[in-house]
Amino acid sequence: MDRRIIRVRSVLEEQYRDPPSIDQLAETVGLSASRLAHLFRREIGKSIQGYVIERRLLMAAMLIVQSHEQISQIAYSVGFGDVSNFNHSFKRRFGMSPRQYRAGHDLPDGAPSLKR
Repeated sequence: MDRRIIRVRSVLEEQYRDPPSIDQLAETVGLSASRLAHLFRREIGKSIQGYVIERRLLMAAMLIVQSHEQISQIAYSVGFGDVSNFNHSFKRRFGMSPRQYRAGHDLPDGAPSLKR
């Protein structure tokens, strides 16, 4: 895999809640924004924005199962700006709503709350 794409993935893994713009990422790795977008899609199989959304959804799914935190708080904590968009994206990705996803997993009574 191209080292520049590895670098961009690393940045996005760390900053998925509030990722840098494509222009900022491109500058970081010395490419134009359009070239970075093209390389990223070729190497990863999805757009940069798609990658960020996937990362947010995977983190949300983990938090939904591992905590009693409200779904809306989880949505905001992983970087979604509105709960409706989060619910729609989650259902498209996992085939069920976040509440159904939580109900389908055993949540221990002692699971932590993620108060920040």
